[in-house]
Amino acid sequence: MADYTTASAVKTYLRIASAGDDALIGSLVTRASAIIDDSCGRWFTALTQTRKYDAVGNHITGRLLLLDADLLTVTSVTNGDGTTIGAGSYLLRPINWPPFFGIALKQSNGLRWNYLDDVEDAITISGTWGYSATPPEPIVHAAMRLAAWLYRQRDTGAELAQPFEATDKSGPRPPARLPRDVADLIGPYVRLRMSVANGN
Repeated sequence: MADYTTASAVKTYLRIASAGDDALIGSLVTRASAIIDDSCGRWFTALTQTRKYDAVGNHITGRLLLLDADLLTVTSVTNGDGTTIGAGSYLLRPINWPPFFGIALKQSNGLRWNYLDDVEDAITISGTWGYSATPPEPIVHAAMRLAAWLYRQRDTGAELAQPFEATDKSGPRPPARLPRDVADLIGPYVRLRMSVANGN
C-alpha cells in the first residue's frame, strides 16, 4: 500500500551514485514493500476506510467481533440492523494497545451483533486501519535490504531461477523464500491469523 523506504536510501546502501537505474530501484522498493505486506499479513501505514463484516460467522464469538485487519482508530460502528453503536457501548481489543484486533460489545448494554434481512456485509466499521501510522524501523530496514537484494538478483545468474523467477513481461515473481535477515526483521510483525470455532 505504501513504500517503506526510498530509492535514494537503497542507492546509498548499494553505493550507487549514478541515476541510470533509478526507475528500476524505485519499482523494486514498491515490490519489496508489497512483499513485506503479503508476508506479514498487514500493512504499516494508516489507511482511512470502511470495512464490512457478515453478522454471522466464525469471526464473531458472543459479543466479540474479530477484525480481518489491524485497526488504529474508530470513526463509527454500525450494527447489522442499521443502528449506530456509540463509543461507550464497546471496547477495543486489546484494551489500550493498538493496533486492535477486535471490537467487543459491552455486556452491560445488552447489545449483540445482529442483522435485519441480509447477514452478508451487515456490520460496518469505519476508521483508520493499519499496524501503525508510520512503519517501524525494522520494517523500513527490511524494505531497504529486500529491495537491494532484488536489485542484485539480476546479475546472479543461476540464483535467479530459484528464488526470483521471471514469468512474463511485467517482471519477476516475488522470491519464494525471503533472505534470512529480512525474514528475521519482519518475523515479529507477522499477523496471527485468528479463527473461532463455529458453535453450530
